[in-house]
Amino acid sequence: MPVKVNMQELLSLQRKSFSGAGYPEVDSRIDRLDRLLTMLKKYDSQICETISEDFGGRAFELSRLADVFLTVEQVKHAITNVSEWMKTEQRPPPLPAGDAGATTEIRSMPKGIVGIIGPWNFPVHLILGPLVCVLAAGNRAMLKPSEITPKTALLIDEMIGEFFDPTEVAVVLGGAKVSEEFSQLPFDHLMFTGSTTVGRHVMRAAAENLTPVTLELGGKSPVVIDKDVDLSIVAARIMAGKLFNTGQVCVSPDYAFVPDELLRPLIAELEKATSTLFPSIADNPEYTAIVNENHFRRLQHLISDATAAGIETITFNPADEDYEEAANRKLLPRVLLDPPDDSAVMREEIFGPLLPIKSYKQIDEVARYINAHDRPLALYYFGNNEQHRTQFLNDIVAGGMAVNDVVIHVTCHQLPFGGTGASGMGRYHGIDGFREFSHLKAVYTQTPVEEIAGFMRPPYSDAMRGLLQQQISEG
Repeated sequence: MPVKVNMQELLSLQRKSFSGAGYPEVDSRIDRLDRLLTMLKKYDSQICETISEDFGGRAFELSRLADVFLTVEQVKHAITNVSEWMKTEQRPPPLPAGDAGATTEIRSMPKGIVGIIGPWNFPVHLILGPLVCVLAAGNRAMLKPSEITPKTALLIDEMIGEFFDPTEVAVVLGGAKVSEEFSQLPFDHLMFTGSTTVGRHVMRAAAENLTPVTLELGGKSPVVIDKDVDLSIVAARIMAGKLFNTGQVCVSPDYAFVPDELLRPLIAELEKATSTLFPSIADNPEYTAIVNENHFRRLQHLISDATAAGIETITFNPADEDYEEAANRKLLPRVLLDPPDDSAVMREEIFGPLLPIKSYKQIDEVARYINAHDRPLALYYFGNNEQHRTQFLNDIVAGGMAVNDVVIHVTCHQLPFGGTGASGMGRYHGIDGFREFSHLKAVYTQTPVEEIAGFMRPPYSDAMRGLLQQQISEG
C-alpha cells in the first residue's frame, strides 16, 4: 500500500514525476489503461457488492452494467484508439508560405495533473470513466471519491493503490471539507461531477489558480411526447429510464410534457410499465434504495410540498404493498400532474422516482417553456413528426439529446457527454474526452524561403500593399 501524504505533497510528487518522465509515449498510456482494465476485472464482483452495501440495496446487475461494464468498455475503446488520437493533425498552411514549405499542425499534449471529484450515484464509473480519458491523454490524476458512498470510496482507494504508483494515480479520502480543499489545489485541470450548486463553488475555487474545469452537473432534463406515438412503448422506455437507479441519475427524465388528450392514457401506460419492470417494490432486490436518509427526507419533502400545494399525485404500487417506505428507503414511484412552476418539484432537480407531467395544447409552447429555463443536461423527444423533431434538434440547446428513448445516449462512448450553462461545461467520453484533457498545441514551421517569410516586414513594398488591397477588396 502506498504511504499516505497530504494533498499538496501528493500533487507535488505527481508533478515532479510528470516533469521528469517527459512526453508519455503510447506504450506508457496503454500500460496504464491495461492496468485499469485488469483492476476492474479483478474487483468486478466486489465493486457491485460494495455499492449495494452503501446504498442499502442495489441490484448486482445494475452496478455491473453501469459501474463495471460501461467503464470496461470505455477502457477497451481507449486502448484500441489512443494511438490514432495521439497523431499530429496537419492543417493547411497559408499561401504562399505553404507552397514554399511552411507547415501548420496541432499536437495533443498532456496537461499534467488532473483532479477528479466523483459523485455517489455511480461511484465507480463516474470517477474511473473520466480517468480513462485522463490517462489516454497522458496525464497523472488525483481522485476524490464521494463520502456519501464511503465503503466504495475505500474500495477505490484499495484498488488504485494496488495497481498504480501514487505518482501516477492516487486517491484522496474525506468529507465535504476535504473536497473543498481538493478543489483549491493548483491542478492543471479539474473535473467535478455533481450538483449545480456545488459546481459553482468548485468553479470559484478553481478560478483562484486559473485551473480549467470540466463540470458535469445536472438540472431538469425534459421529456417531450408528441401526438403520433405508441404510448405503451413510450411509457416502457420512460419508466425504464426513470426507475434506473430509482431516478438517481443526472440524465434521468426529470419532467414530461404530453398532449392534453393523452395525459390520462399515458398515466395508465406508465403504471403498466412500472408493474412490468417491478412487480413488487418493498423486497425486490432489483429496485434500488434511496442512497441515504438525507436524500430520502429530501424526496419526502418534495412529495409533502406537492400535497400541500394541491398537486394531484398518483402513486404506483404494483403489488399493493403495505409497508413503511422509510424503513428500507424503497420509495414508491409517483407521478405529479400539472405542477405549477413555483412548486418544489419544478424548481429542483428531483434525483428520485418522482415524475412531474405537464399537459400541453400546442408543441410550440413546450419549446418556449424549455428555452425559458436553464439549459438541460439531456433532452428527450418521442414522436415521428419530422418537423417537430427537427425543431427540438435545432432550436433547443441541451447537453445531449435522445430521440424516442431516454438516458441511452450517455452509454455511447463514441459520443461526447457534457452539459452547457447550468448543466455544466466541457465534455468527455472517447476522443472528446482525450481532447478535453489534452492541450492542443498549435505549431507553425516557417518556410526556408526568406523572401516569402519576410514579405510582410517593413519597409513595406508595393507588392505587399497590392496584395492587401486585392485580398481585402475581393469577395
